[in-house]
Amino acid sequence: MMKKTGFRSFLLTILVILSIVLSYFIWKGQPDYEAINVKEVEKTTIDKTMTTSQVFKPYKLVVNSNGNNYQSLNESLLNEIMAQGKAFSFSEVVLANKKNSEEYEKVVHKNGTIEIVFPNNIPFSIFSQIFQVEGDGIESAFFNRIVFDINNTDTGLHSVYFANDDQENIYQSSLQNKDIDKIEKIIKKNQNKLTQNNKLILNKRNMFLSSEETKLNRKKYIIDSLEINLFTSALFQDSGTVKSEGNTYTDGSSVIEMDTDNKVLEYVNPSQERTNPEDLSSAKRAGLIQDSFNFINDHAGWTGDGSYYFTGYTGESATTNFSLFIDNLQVYNENGMADISVTEGLEAVYKYMRPFFRLDTDVPGEKKEVTLPSSYSVYKQLSANPNVKAEEIEDIVPGYHMTRSESSGMNRIVTLEPTWLYKYHDKWFIFQPETKKGGQ
Repeated sequence: MMKKTGFRSFLLTILVILSIVLSYFIWKGQPDYEAINVKEVEKTTIDKTMTTSQVFKPYKLVVNSNGNNYQSLNESLLNEIMAQGKAFSFSEVVLANKKNSEEYEKVVHKNGTIEIVFPNNIPFSIFSQIFQVEGDGIESAFFNRIVFDINNTDTGLHSVYFANDDQENIYQSSLQNKDIDKIEKIIKKNQNKLTQNNKLILNKRNMFLSSEETKLNRKKYIIDSLEINLFTSALFQDSGTVKSEGNTYTDGSSVIEMDTDNKVLEYVNPSQERTNPEDLSSAKRAGLIQDSFNFINDHAGWTGDGSYYFTGYTGESATTNFSLFIDNLQVYNENGMADISVTEGLEAVYKYMRPFFRLDTDVPGEKKEVTLPSSYSVYKQLSANPNVKAEEIEDIVPGYHMTRSESSGMNRIVTLEPTWLYKYHDKWFIFQPETKKGGQ
């Protein structure tokens, strides 16, 4: 009996030792995970990202004072006011009664007001990322004009109006004296940047124009072409499967077509085409504008010298438009060389159109001053155009017309020619004397 017990103890000891040895070798045989070099997948970066305050920007400041109208397109002045406004404490924003055209104009151009005007309607949901504004139900609302009432008040509060020129809606808020004083100080300090308008046009949207000529410099830039592989990597899910034929690139489902003459590309994902985009709610439209902005930021798609401003949303196609601005003046090109547009589809982007170059370096020696006719004379010529209903012209401002040299030795040069732009039916067009209007 003792022999059996001793043998069992011996066998158990051997098994324990064997178990320990095997465990040791198994542990030693495990791969050294820390030593494995795992390559991280990096996002495609085309050029640069931008903030909402850099893209959803105003283009014009208007001052209504002592019965006179003054305006400025100066970028530094507008930037200073917008930067100051980020610290303002707005009261809750509420929808005021809808006005008729006559009453609407009296509010937005009231004597003793300062207006900040945007190129087109922007949603409160995006603007609230820049200024501290809030209110019930405003997330799906749009506006294109902020009006600060600087008239003396006994309450210590000044009315602020967020106005929608298209729908004639007015949303009202208020600011304390100390905030309005800051705006007034900025205006007084920059009075030399204001120009007076002496012509009032009583259109559906009242316009204040000048009979004075305008002088701007013609500019030339060297352009830097961007490699197509940057866009195939950014836009196709698996760039390794991309096939090319001529100027067409596809991964089997989506397509990129390149216009090499104008250096513009179009990306299309047919599976994302949306039917009846015009039926989308205001809240959904605001969301799509945000999605389009985020989409470009995701691949750092803002390019070159200058900035891209949000210039409008096209409801018929669910397309968000961004246009190139130089020195706070919009750049126009009939072939899409100065525009980025994103058409949102069912779950992702359906169409994406943009230039595949950036403005690299301006050519200082090529600058030349150009004298433009007065804005009032432009309005008179547009009024004589049978293709334009004069009463529906919303604004006339100076800008640039981008053209590309056709000379083989100069094809890396683009010219920004001073011109007039006008806003018509919520879209911006170039003024072309005695020719049909162009559009964007």
